[in-house]
Amino acid sequence: MQQYLIEAVAAYQAGDFGRALTLLSRMPDTAMPLQALALKANIFARRGEARAAGETFLRAARMPGADRTLLMRLAGRMLDQAGERALLAEAGVEILHSVKDDSGLASAIINALLAAGRSDEAADFVPLLDTADPGQVMLGVTVLRSAHRVERMLPLLDTALTNFPTDGMLNAERFNAALELADFDIQADCLRRIMDEGDAAGQNMFAAQSMHRRLMWSDDEAANCRPGLDQFLISRQINGFTPARRRFGPAGEKIRIAYLSSDFYGHATMILVREVLMAHDRDRFDIGLFCYTSADRAEEQESWPPVLKDAIVPLRDLDDAAAARAISDWRADILVDLKGFTGGNRLGIVALSDAPVKATWLGYPGTVTGLGLDYCISDPVVTPDSSRPFYEEKLCRLPESYQSNDCISRARPGPARRADHGLPEGVFVFASFNNVTKLSREMVGIWAQILARTPGSIFWCLAPVAARANLLAAFLQDGIPADRLVFAEATPYEKHMDRLPLADLVLDSFPYNGHTTTSDALWAGVPLVALSGNSFASRVAESLLNAVGLPELAVHDRAAYADLSVALHDNPEQLAQLKARLAVNARIMPLFDSERFTRYLERAYEMMAERARAGLAPDHIDVEPLPPRQVPFM
Repeated sequence: MQQYLIEAVAAYQAGDFGRALTLLSRMPDTAMPLQALALKANIFARRGEARAAGETFLRAARMPGADRTLLMRLAGRMLDQAGERALLAEAGVEILHSVKDDSGLASAIINALLAAGRSDEAADFVPLLDTADPGQVMLGVTVLRSAHRVERMLPLLDTALTNFPTDGMLNAERFNAALELADFDIQADCLRRIMDEGDAAGQNMFAAQSMHRRLMWSDDEAANCRPGLDQFLISRQINGFTPARRRFGPAGEKIRIAYLSSDFYGHATMILVREVLMAHDRDRFDIGLFCYTSADRAEEQESWPPVLKDAIVPLRDLDDAAAARAISDWRADILVDLKGFTGGNRLGIVALSDAPVKATWLGYPGTVTGLGLDYCISDPVVTPDSSRPFYEEKLCRLPESYQSNDCISRARPGPARRADHGLPEGVFVFASFNNVTKLSREMVGIWAQILARTPGSIFWCLAPVAARANLLAAFLQDGIPADRLVFAEATPYEKHMDRLPLADLVLDSFPYNGHTTTSDALWAGVPLVALSGNSFASRVAESLLNAVGLPELAVHDRAAYADLSVALHDNPEQLAQLKARLAVNARIMPLFDSERFTRYLERAYEMMAERARAGLAPDHIDVEPLPPRQVPFM
């Protein structure tokens, strides 16, 4: 066996790789010594057989006496060169435990682990990335967010920003991390810099922040419609391509509606839209659900009723161009995107689609610019006439609310006890279940004022563990001790609905109101006080409260918000009357009337169709209201 190795080395040195491999193959594979394995791996590498080289280096690295660091490094580099991401992920943790000084290899393995859905493991190796490489820093940020370790993002970004202080993406991610951690000091610093027109870093940050994150802090419609990261990414993808639109289907044929989303599972959007999708008039409309929901989440579609299940057109495994062709092949007349600039969108499909009419609805509270959309489906409250100049789309306004709600399969509150949620009996409970990114420092200050004026009350707040210290510090700074706050955990939707009635009054966020969160509270029978502002996102609660017949609970200035909240605390009879009205109104008012809403939406589609069939350009549309309902619908 030793002779075979000697001859193989000689052949290798002479450049005769084929003979060298032949000689090595005469050695028993399971008994091949370290030197022979290392030689074999080098031969594969020289022959361009990167996968075989990587696998063989890996075997050699695991043998006694091996230079483990060197051979693991070579194994990783070869597997990366071969594009074998699955194999690289499989061996990646083992490799990075040995190789700690190769940021390029660490980046490749972390990417492979992330693609394999192993972000928790990938996060352990983020310190191996090079903070002098913005691309690697952004990879680290992506991994840490995916692994729910947002608290580790700020030190990484702060280090990187010492090298690249004006980098827009790094600054924007620092702002985003501060939103997710309720770090109000960093948020204030970022906002100060954005408002300073002479601060290059601040202006770069503004341009690099996603449109959705911008809505978390901005109530300015003019600012909110300015281009951000999303438009840059879309414009780079489509590279100026504008598809010619197909002709709308002829009059007398059914209107074909293609709904596009990744949220066709137990997502908040599906909670709102499910019953509308069920209630569409199939004699007048063909409905397709063009779905790029992840495979694991899409499994629940198997239990859907046939009318929904049969409408699914899977796009998950298609690229954007192929997905757009699938929508065209289905002959969609109106493409309705349900995502907008929210996470996980595939707006490239929308931009590349040749659908005769394209609209945005429900998922994103604002204009979705840069895609050639024709309509934004909204209502007169969230988009009054004054909003028109700030929308690239024409406004198609439904008369009572833009938000649909499922009143049939949506979970209803079950029994729950305060003791099971850390809530004391006999005290007034104010609550907020909005995402922590919506909790501005201004609103914390107002909530603190409310608590100070209502001794003995508590504030029940949904917040991840990583954000709680900052929230406690902010309330304490405003004179509210920690024992006045109770933090709620994230929980499955049905259990969340069970616990909601334990609150006495919900306090909505600003400038980004609750959307599904707000309708959840109203569905659970809990009144909600809202501050209404100057943008779609800050007018949502007002729209919902109007549609459920409680318009007086939406106010337009900070003092009125606090005063109303305190007044409802101080007047139990008034609060009880509100709850009684809400219980009745939920059964007769438009907010939860799925059938009524569907008829409005269908009329909107028909009005879009009438213009398109007549060869007219899109224009603003206002759907006429139906007479008030006289009898309960549920």
